[in-house]
Amino acid sequence: DVCSSDLARVPRIGVGLRTRHGGCMSEPQPVDPEIAAATLNLHLTQFFEHGRGSGAGWERFNVDPLHAVVRVPATRGDGTQDHYFLRIGAEYYDVWPPRAEFVRPVEGGGWADPTSTSRWWPRQQNQPNFSFGLDHDRHYSDGSTRQLLCFSHSFDYYITGHNPTEDERWRQGTHTVSATLNRVATVLTAPNYLGPSGDNDS
Repeated sequence: DVCSSDLARVPRIGVGLRTRHGGCMSEPQPVDPEIAAATLNLHLTQFFEHGRGSGAGWERFNVDPLHAVVRVPATRGDGTQDHYFLRIGAEYYDVWPPRAEFVRPVEGGGWADPTSTSRWWPRQQNQPNFSFGLDHDRHYSDGSTRQLLCFSHSFDYYITGHNPTEDERWRQGTHTVSATLNRVATVLTAPNYLGPSGDNDS
């Protein structure tokens, strides 16, 4: 019975709050923080040493053991280069995808959420060979309102009523944070990427 299975069984059937046949799955439960932190660190290190992150424009900023901010390069259609900062959270990683959200740097240090008209919030126009959307003001079931990077390699996708196809579903042991970052990088490349939403730093 999928509804009564514990979270440890989820990877064998694929992640998602509902199965492809409509059956319910376990609600996500946080992973042991020491294991999650070690797994995130390992996978980010691999991404920056051997993956796309070894290229120009990428940078990693460690926030705490469960969180990091990644500088992601962006390219407009005319070749103009921009960059964004993506905060990665490992509370549920890697049974589930990492949390992913855009942030802006704060003078004096630290990170904050960007406004929808900020230079730190990108404009994106289509689905680049996978389902993707940006929602700056998503209403969540816990009553909060915050951004949503709507794609199947982001944790919040699974708690906002989405059900991925089998091809798009996150799979522990197959997918890592590298897959999340690679997809965001694709979104931030023309023709998918149009430029910043505004010119202010808020």
